[in-house]
Order: sequence, then C-alpha cells, then structure tokens
Amino acid sequence: MSLNSIVRKLMLVALACAPLGAWSKFVVNPAFRNSSQPGWSLTGSAQLTAAVPPGYDPEGDGWLRLTENAVVQTGVTSYTGGSFSATEGVVIDFDYVMWMRNPAQNSAGDGLSFYLYDASKSMSGASSGGGLGYCGGDGGYLGIGFDSFGNFTPSSGCELSGGAQSPNSIVVRGPLSTRNIYVAGVSVPALNEPTATARPAYRSARIILTPTGDNASPFLVSVEDGPAGALVPVITDQPFPFAAPDQLSIGFAASTGGATEVHEVRMNKAAATADVQIDNTMTSPASRRIGDLVSYSLKVKNNVFPNSILSAEIDDPASAPLVNDSIAELTDKTWTCTASGPGTTCPAASGSGDFSNLGNYTMGQGGELSFVFQGLLDSSATCDASIATTATVNFANTAGFTDQDLSNNRASSAAFVVDCSPLPPITVPKPKPIPSLGIWGLGLLSLGLLVWAVFIQRRTRQG
Repeated sequence: MSLNSIVRKLMLVALACAPLGAWSKFVVNPAFRNSSQPGWSLTGSAQLTAAVPPGYDPEGDGWLRLTENAVVQTGVTSYTGGSFSATEGVVIDFDYVMWMRNPAQNSAGDGLSFYLYDASKSMSGASSGGGLGYCGGDGGYLGIGFDSFGNFTPSSGCELSGGAQSPNSIVVRGPLSTRNIYVAGVSVPALNEPTATARPAYRSARIILTPTGDNASPFLVSVEDGPAGALVPVITDQPFPFAAPDQLSIGFAASTGGATEVHEVRMNKAAATADVQIDNTMTSPASRRIGDLVSYSLKVKNNVFPNSILSAEIDDPASAPLVNDSIAELTDKTWTCTASGPGTTCPAASGSGDFSNLGNYTMGQGGELSFVFQGLLDSSATCDASIATTATVNFANTAGFTDQDLSNNRASSAAFVVDCSPLPPITVPKPKPIPSLGIWGLGLLSLGLLVWAVFIQRRTRQG
C-alpha cells in the first residue's frame, strides 16, 4: 500500500471519529433585492438600488450596486451573519451585470470580485482600479475576479509589477499574506456591456469550493459562468494551496479607476456543498401476474466529493434530502430500511406505502441507506404494460445544503411486464378402470371365499 493511501485511510478514520456537529450549516439566503439587507456590511460606494436614495429599483426587485459609472470608486460588501470552517465546502450562486462606460475615455472597467475573508477581519484597505476591491483587503483569503478591463492578471493589479492586460478574464488570487498572488485564470467571452445605457441582461455565476481535508490546501475551486440559465464550466477543481483562517465568510466587491462602469450583484444562495445519489433495482422477475408479489430495492448514498476524501456531514434530520418513489400499480406495499456507515440512521426500521418527500434521517460521511420494497400487483394494472419505478432525492431549499452534482439525483429501475395471458387449462387425469374378472375369475373368487369361510368356522369351533 502506498504512503498516500495510508495517509488517506488515516484521515478518513479521524474524520469518522470526529464529533457530530463539526460541520456547521452555512446558509445565505437571496440578498440585495430590498431596501435593507440584514447580515451584510456595505462600505465604500456600495449601495442597494431599492433603497431611497437612490431608489433606482422597486422594493423586492433591487440589486447591490457596488460602483456607479464614476472614476476611482471601490464598493465592498461582506457577509457578517455567519461563518464556516475550511473543513466544509460551500456553493455560491449569484447574478451580476457590468454596464456603461466612461464617456470621456470611451473605456469600461474594471470589474467585480467574489471573495472569502477571515471572518474576524473587515476587508478594510481593499484597492480600487485593477484590484477589484479585493486586493489589499484586510483578511482577504481567496478572491475570484470577473475582470472586464484586464488588470487583475498574473503580472499586474495585485502584484503591482506592471504587465499586459488580459481583458474579460476570470482569475483566482490568493491571500493578503501572499500579496494576493495569482493562482489561475481563464479568458472568457465579454463579461460586460459597455455600450448599454440601462441595465442589460444579467449573467450568472456559480462558485464551488470543495473541501479536500488537507489543512495546507483546503479547497478545490470551480467556477461556472454564462448568461442566465446557461452556465458553463470555466475553472474546474483548481487547488488552492493556502492554509485558511479558523472561520471564513463571503463577500463581493468591485472597483473603477480611470475606466468606469456600473457593477451590480444579486445574491441567490450560498449553502454547504453535498453530493447525494440515488439508485434503484427491480429484483422481481421480468413478468408478473395480477396478485403476484413484486419486490425492488432503493439506495441513497452520501458520496465522497471528487478529488477529495470528504463528503458532507448531514447530521440534522431536518436537513436530510427528500426521497420520492412510487409505483401506482402496487398495493399492500411495505418497506424496510438498513443504514450503513457512522452517523447514518434510517427514518424508521420499516414502513408502508410510497415515499413522498421522505426525510428525517441522517447520513454520515460516505453513509448509505438501503430500502427494500414489497407489494402485490393490483388488479388495476394494465395488461402487457411495462412497469418501473423512478426515484429522486433532492435537498429542500431550506435544508442548508446545495447538491453540486444533480446528474445522479434521479434513477429508474428496469421494468417488469404485466402478464394477462390465459392460464393453461387444468386437466384431471382419468381414473384407471378396474380390471374385469370374467366368469373364471368370479368362480375362483367364490371358491376362495368359501374356503376362507370354512377355515374361520373350524377355528371358531375349536376355540
């Protein structure tokens, strides 16, 4: 066994023995649509567009405007309503728009950033211009720049060493302690709309921070970006080799320099990351008749994250993903449940009926629930119909988790066919005829009976 395999197994054992509750449920609800936003700290030029002033948008339909179309502005907003540890992952979904440009210089910039920061700090000192309101910020740990102008690049911006611009780039940068060193970057289609004079169609982004279990490199960073409803992967599983503060939180920032534009953000959700999977298998024969017993199995798994030794710790029954499964053609349906893995419990040992938003269970890291169903094929089943089951598992919006892989949240079993063909007729074998004795047979039988009667009579007299 290799050294890496031994270390991996030891880390898994240590994590399995860790106390429940070590993973907090970091949840940030939709934000910036109203005239006030509890739990967020706005500094610099940051303002809510539904507030009065400025009153740009109606209540419930606002944005966070980080900068106006004005020179040398920096807008920063940090979430102060909660924090999380680097031992857990987070998925962040938000919309953004960058529009208009400096009419005098005919240029638009600079861009906006999403960041993680030390929750005990304030991000004060964040720079304007190419720093996108992240570089230089006190407590800045990880910054992802949506850089329209191009100065948030490897050889400029944060590193202050000059170099060529790289417009329309998505760039990952490191902590303040490294002078916010460049980590990775990708060129993308235009991030802004510099010719727009009113808010154009917005773009969407998803940032996935997958925990690795390695304190020295605690996250894999993935970024998806694109027009609303059309996200595509931009950066995938990028290692981030920097030890994290004890507690982290999230924020957004943007900045202008000589080039200017309006930068706006609308938060959709942030939640702990998870990857649950469902599978089901039909165990009955391929053909069943009315009244026959039908059986099948279903498994719900709490997967380890790709390129990681970890999975989510779903230790609150109220946060369990909801399971749905049904076969309308079965009656008298019952099920049993078996849990495997530390910290994993069934909703009940057994029950009856279909699953409709079944929850109220726990799943430890790598845990699995196995359900076995049985029911009778009902008389309402259609002859020659193919009957299968499609099961789903999904987190509720209030669960505190976001599933980072939805492709394995639905599964269909193989089908069985309802057999209504006529049963073969039951045939009763004919009784065999008693052989005929004939005249000689009857004579011999009579003689035998006579001899037997004489024998019995003599024995009686002698007695």
